[in-house]
Amino acid sequence: MRINSPHCISTVLRIGGVLLFLFTCGTYFLPQNNEVPLALKTPSFQVANLTEASSTFNASVVDFWQDLASALLETQPQCKPLKVMDESVHYPEDHFDPLEPYRKHPHRLVGFTDDDETALLRAHFLMRKSAFHLAPKLSFAKGTTGIVTTADTHYMPMFLVSLRMLRRTGCNLPVEVFIDDWSKYDTTTCDIVLPSLNARCVVLSNIYNKNTKVKKPDHYQYKILSILFSTFQHVLFLDSDAFPSYDPSVLFTIPPYTTHGLVTWPDFFALTINEHFYHIAAIPEEPASARFSTESGQLLLNKDTHRESLLIMETFVQAAMAVGLPWYQVRTGPAALGRNWNGMFRGTAIAQADPGLDYEYGIPMRSHVHTGEWWTSGDSAHPDPKTEKSLNRTRTAPRRPRPVFIHQNMLNLNPEKVLADKGEITYEPDGTMHRMWGSKEDMEKLLGYDVERRLWDVVAEEGCRLDQGSETCAKIRAYVSEVFGWMGEY
Repeated sequence: MRINSPHCISTVLRIGGVLLFLFTCGTYFLPQNNEVPLALKTPSFQVANLTEASSTFNASVVDFWQDLASALLETQPQCKPLKVMDESVHYPEDHFDPLEPYRKHPHRLVGFTDDDETALLRAHFLMRKSAFHLAPKLSFAKGTTGIVTTADTHYMPMFLVSLRMLRRTGCNLPVEVFIDDWSKYDTTTCDIVLPSLNARCVVLSNIYNKNTKVKKPDHYQYKILSILFSTFQHVLFLDSDAFPSYDPSVLFTIPPYTTHGLVTWPDFFALTINEHFYHIAAIPEEPASARFSTESGQLLLNKDTHRESLLIMETFVQAAMAVGLPWYQVRTGPAALGRNWNGMFRGTAIAQADPGLDYEYGIPMRSHVHTGEWWTSGDSAHPDPKTEKSLNRTRTAPRRPRPVFIHQNMLNLNPEKVLADKGEITYEPDGTMHRMWGSKEDMEKLLGYDVERRLWDVVAEEGCRLDQGSETCAKIRAYVSEVFGWMGEY
């Protein structure tokens, strides 16, 4: 995440990952970008301009934003701009290895002084106090459940694919799509297409522009603002290029969501949190090898339970840790979806596991005693083989959690562009069209059905929506017919 302010500057903050201690500074930056609707009026789909109605925030929401913005500005850290090492580089310590329990936290700050750290500590403490004071004013429609995302002109085409994939699972939860300002608004998409899929646009500038002292949000900051000002109490946040493989509604009814109120998923990398974050937040240090870093393509959050952490949230888990609220990160590692291409594996998507089974069976952390990532049948056997044999029973390991979310983050599924580059994974090096994620059998083994076949059916549906005689529609249909053998709804 890129955050800029006159007092603290951080570069590319990987949410839940690199230099999470900078979330302290984030408590200042959010106000600059935070004008969002918590008490949105839920419009009827008969309203002439649905987006205008959805983006009209009532007085209590505006008052809340003014108070929050004031608190963020008052508690901004009084330190010089922070400098970090090049975060585009993958350092050796980024590799996750639980078998290194004593790995040290990375040090990538440049010229960071005790005075800087003291300034950040004071700012964090003051904002945390403000968050507890402001938390009761956070408004939402109590008991409601819905899905939240952000999209602009660039991301909207791929979001429409993701939304159609969501609906193919049978999920009917309402969806709020937050766009930054009216320049990104499209009448047909926001007031015709989205409502037909039980979704609606919300324009964030309608709220953050009500405070002239705050800056316009920047990129990843829209994620937090969209959750903060969504109307739902129970939120599933999905990136615009992320979608479920089956109906995710059940996740709101089972642990770990019902027990923790905040569920996150892992990234491929290790924790890269600087130890100074823990000093600034005044909380115990988390070992660098304790878990994976957090991947931000999906998130479950109960806004009633996590009022305080949401108000200081630029990094999900660290905000909850700072205010002492419960959180659960799925322990099953992410899976890379892709295939061998020109002699090497190329991944295009991240598959994230079912949190229910993950929580129920307590996926093991690898150690010198248990070096595997999964439980095996032998883990529950009697230590004496003769005794085990005499018991005359069959022990089986718990089934592995299947993927529930797919984050298609490495290949843009914009129907107009997805097949334009023959150097992409959708083609072989010789130009022959090909599947992205491996064989039909592999997909069925992993998910129970051929999710990639369904995905391309949806890409065709969206790509042909406006004009079935278009070049885009013809190209997608030709791809589906050649690669999968037939066209038709899957």
